[in-house]
Amino acid sequence: MRILLWMPTGAAIPGGHRVQFHMTAEALRRAGLEVTECSDPEPDINAYDLVHGTGMSHAQVQRCRLMRRPVAISTIYAGPAHIVPRPRNELVRTLPGALFRGARLTRAVIEGHGPVVRVSLGELRQEIGPALSYAAADILLPNAIGEAHALERDWGLATPSHVVPNGVSPELFGVETGDDPGLRQRVICVGRLEPHKNQLGLIRALRGTGVPLAIVGPRHPHHPQYVAECLRAGEGWVEFLGNVDHSELAATYRTARVHVLPSWFETTGLVSLEAALCGCNVVSTSRGYASEYLVDMAWYCDPGDPKSIRRAVLAAWESPVRTALAERVRNHYTWDHVASATIAGYRKIASTGW
Repeated sequence: MRILLWMPTGAAIPGGHRVQFHMTAEALRRAGLEVTECSDPEPDINAYDLVHGTGMSHAQVQRCRLMRRPVAISTIYAGPAHIVPRPRNELVRTLPGALFRGARLTRAVIEGHGPVVRVSLGELRQEIGPALSYAAADILLPNAIGEAHALERDWGLATPSHVVPNGVSPELFGVETGDDPGLRQRVICVGRLEPHKNQLGLIRALRGTGVPLAIVGPRHPHHPQYVAECLRAGEGWVEFLGNVDHSELAATYRTARVHVLPSWFETTGLVSLEAALCGCNVVSTSRGYASEYLVDMAWYCDPGDPKSIRRAVLAAWESPVRTALAERVRNHYTWDHVASATIAGYRKIASTGW
């Protein structure tokens, strides 16, 4: 079977979504499938038996269907209730667009009913674009049961779904022989530097605690003001290590006693799984579906409450390493587990006549 693993949008921005797709492709190849990774906006669909994408538009899904190619979508879905507070100076940047849309609607009102309907439908289509793609696909591959329920609840979708967990590489991530937890003398947070990941909230929560903090990850190109605010808030006591190649992250995790991911939402949090394998205690956001993976073996914090973040981090800092989480990850959340679940999803499409 020839699979097109397609990411038409977002491929230029580093992050877990790229790691997920690339490592899924590698695992599918090990399972015997022919997989092509692609970020081209207009690939040759005819060359493949099935298209597995993320970030696909409704038009792109429809194009595949017209060419009688089944479509699986990895949804990575947060939902309309997911709101990321943004710095005031970033909100100011969006003001011209909001004024333009307001002016366009005002003009439509003056021109009459037809223009109002056209403008309103255009705005609505932009808002529900992902849902239209999901409805047109053959199968959805969410990363958690809660994510599957949210898709059904929020949009009333009839599209079948099959949960495919996220994964990690035990070959890359683990504890080295002779590792001394007593030598781990800092907290780290791995992720793109952007409002969604809430590093600023973490910095403010830990200020004055005396706990060393390191922020690891590339700076999001669309959020320079947020990056600058984080640098100011952490000046003199927070280490900003920048981007670390995925293949070299394990050594960074092994310098930390605690890994924290205080995001405003996470379907999983790949870095939490990686950190657990490397012997860190794990603190995760309470918003999203991370608890399906980490269960009661991690600490959870409310990203909107600095006291909650501080309490969770300090509790994890003062506790022995919860090694049971690493064992759970090895037993359930490797990329080979991901490949098996993905192939099971593909087979559901085949059983419908493709």
